[in-house]
Amino acid sequence: MSKPGYRFALFATVLAVVVVLLGAYTRLTHAGLGCPDWPGCYGFIGVPMSEHKQTLAEARFPEVPVEVAKGWYEMIHRYFAGSLGLVILGLAVQALRRRGEVDQPLKLPLLLLGLVTLQAAFGMWTVTLKLWPQVVTAHLLG
Repeated sequence: MSKPGYRFALFATVLAVVVVLLGAYTRLTHAGLGCPDWPGCYGFIGVPMSEHKQTLAEARFPEVPVEVAKGWYEMIHRYFAGSLGLVILGLAVQALRRRGEVDQPLKLPLLLLGLVTLQAAFGMWTVTLKLWPQVVTAHLLG
């Protein structure tokens, strides 16, 4: 029988690999600024698909053309990264609740929560600072 939380941690690990791969794909398709704002996309929770929403998006961000495909690459990465953040938050909460049990790690889940929060901040700054090289480098290294 495996330890409590093992499958949850394994799921988080697989999800982290998926997020890294999606981040690389987003970068390789030049979709890092597929959505010019954060956390939404052109002021919407998702990519503007209808003609009406695209017209609104063009009015909100006249300097950035609306590119639906690049927007989806970026938003899918953000959705998966956000899900990973919630999973790691769940691992940290679980570790805090079980901190009195033998062999229950506490420092590692809390460290991971801090790192994923920092990565989210770097992801936000990558967009809001318009690909500032130092921030992009820190985000990719993370």
